[in-house]
Amino acid sequence: MNIYICSLLSRKNLRFLNSHLKSLNKLKVPSNIKLKVIFIVSPKIYMIRNYLKSFLNNVDYSILESLKDNIPDSRNVFLRFLKNKNIKYAGFIDDDCFIDKDWLLNMIKFIRQNNCDIVGGPQYHKVKDKTFKDFYDILEPKHRHGQLVKWVATNNCFFSKKVLNKSKVFFDPKFANIGGSDQLFFGELNKKKFIIRWNKKSFITENFNSQREKKTWFLKRNLRYGYSGNLIDKKIYGKMGVVIIFIKLFYLISAALFCLIIPSRKNFIKASFLFQRASGRFIGLLNYKPKRYI
Repeated sequence: MNIYICSLLSRKNLRFLNSHLKSLNKLKVPSNIKLKVIFIVSPKIYMIRNYLKSFLNNVDYSILESLKDNIPDSRNVFLRFLKNKNIKYAGFIDDDCFIDKDWLLNMIKFIRQNNCDIVGGPQYHKVKDKTFKDFYDILEPKHRHGQLVKWVATNNCFFSKKVLNKSKVFFDPKFANIGGSDQLFFGELNKKKFIIRWNKKSFITENFNSQREKKTWFLKRNLRYGYSGNLIDKKIYGKMGVVIIFIKLFYLISAALFCLIIPSRKNFIKASFLFQRASGRFIGLLNYKPKRYI
């Protein structure tokens, strides 16, 4: 059985490359599985191929070049590469994360035992300032093991080849600076009746990043979730998109106010995140467009 996993290598995350590659080397792979990792790189860091060759001794891999240095286009390079490949499953992981050694075993077991086409899992975070642990806990989605979900993130996902065979969905390059192309991608697949479930046992861990241990980063990220959410809803729901946006805007404000009824640190953080997402929804209605990815 052939399985291909994609990792986009970016220049900004090169400092995490060592731990990322070490985790790939330690992945447990069943004897009947042929695993291949596909690294997508931009021309700016294509020289990294020599480093990969000297480091990866337990991993079969290939390097593909993405001419456009952005996340959606790079992910599409992988999807097009898979079209004519004889594979059973494929997946995406992030280059700023290290993967649990049982990640692949748990993904294969889960997708075989559950009625689903796509599987997503949690992303944990290494922190130095413990005050930010609550920030990450509130930011990340919370799902039950095996729960049906509408979308998953490409930092940790696994899917059947039939997703590619029976759909013509790709990542939208218009979201390169906005973010949310993965939410739109899997949201469109969900609309096409592909079944998406949550697997808590297949997890990854994001390396410590000092640039993210700042309150302003979390506020900007939630603001981005708001305005990208508008564009996603418009594309998925069409003419009903504006109605959905106003419903979600009302929900975000109501949920934020409800959190403030019982004062606590976590409720205050959650309320501020919800208000920020509502603000993002509002400025998104005014056609605000960010100049760079947050």
